[in-house]
Amino acid sequence: MRLIGCVIISLLCCFHGNAQEKAIILKNVNVVDVVEGSIRKGQDVVIKEGIIQAVGKGAGTGVSGEVKDLTGMYVMPGLIDAHVHIANDPKESQADRAKHLEYFLRHGVTSIRDAAGDARVLRELKEGVQQGKYLGPDIYYAAFMAGPAYFEGNDREKSMVEGWPEPYAPWMQCIRPDSDLDKAMEDAKEWGCTGVKIYGGFDRETLLPVIRKAKEHGLQVWGHATLFPAKPWDVADAGVQVISHAYMLEWEGVSEELSGNIFENYEKFYDKIDHDKISVERFLQTVKSKGLIFDPTLFLCIENKMDWATRFVKRANQIGVKICGGTDYINDLNRPFPFIFDELDLYVEKCGFYPMEAIFTVTKVAAEALGAADKVGSVEVGKQADLLVLPGNPYDDIKELRKIRMIIKTGNVIE
Repeated sequence: MRLIGCVIISLLCCFHGNAQEKAIILKNVNVVDVVEGSIRKGQDVVIKEGIIQAVGKGAGTGVSGEVKDLTGMYVMPGLIDAHVHIANDPKESQADRAKHLEYFLRHGVTSIRDAAGDARVLRELKEGVQQGKYLGPDIYYAAFMAGPAYFEGNDREKSMVEGWPEPYAPWMQCIRPDSDLDKAMEDAKEWGCTGVKIYGGFDRETLLPVIRKAKEHGLQVWGHATLFPAKPWDVADAGVQVISHAYMLEWEGVSEELSGNIFENYEKFYDKIDHDKISVERFLQTVKSKGLIFDPTLFLCIENKMDWATRFVKRANQIGVKICGGTDYINDLNRPFPFIFDELDLYVEKCGFYPMEAIFTVTKVAAEALGAADKVGSVEVGKQADLLVLPGNPYDDIKELRKIRMIIKTGNVIE
């Protein structure tokens, strides 16, 4: 058994890190260019040490390495699910979580953004992937931050600090008016967080210094579309970089001031919201003008019969709002494909996206949402070689994403 375990670990190490020494040349492929929105036919893609070294016609000529003749095939960036939660259940073992990571990768998801969970778990998983202990996507994750009102009568996040000696932790913080924000951000970074996820209990004015400090410390700012009492427009106007959940835009339909207690708002106002008449135009125009990213998690809306949310997403795309694809889900391992594929289908089938536009949401825009646009999200020289090989053109049919023939993660072919 020890010998078998060593063999498995050795194989995993070949898939990760900088194990790729000789070049791989993908010969005569059609490159799915998500920067220009085009197909570049008859290209070579040269990969070495996990990085794309060259892209172009004849770029592999004279290069020593393993040649893969993929004539007529399509090469595109790996997929990114920009909103998952893989570390919220303390009863789940790391071995079980690792199964989810492998499931992601074997379906072409090469990076994920965990929108706040137990950083003890997430850091170990992230490092485990980097070191070859686990087979999975790169993991980017956030520290959970909320105001005191959010925690009143709301204990669903307590599992994230189970076993921690204090009621809050560096990855789950209660932000008060007198909080030391510099320390809050440094604590988050110390635990490997690359962003902060703002959940609730903030109005626009208390939100502004949190956003400012996070950016000063090099952290991405992610947040819910409604932060109670801050409504969607307040959140956008304050400059939250990635704004999540189309269904939360419904609070633009409430004219009264919201309180900081989520449940109190539902009791007072929810039945009065006329979802057919909600206007989110001011919110969407603000998101567009500030260059923010909208994370609709539309699959979640449809599953909960919030069909009206598709109208918001359709309008966002029509006016040119940047949209990233995310699910807010941990995957069901019994499903043939991860939920992100359903999210993309909804964009095309319900919201009128062209397949190309849908693909942008899980490549270049999702990479920006992660704060990793300089590293992943496109097939370009200098980018990490996270690539998918497909038999057909995904710009013609979004279902082509379900026909992956080869997955390359950091320059290594996943067998």
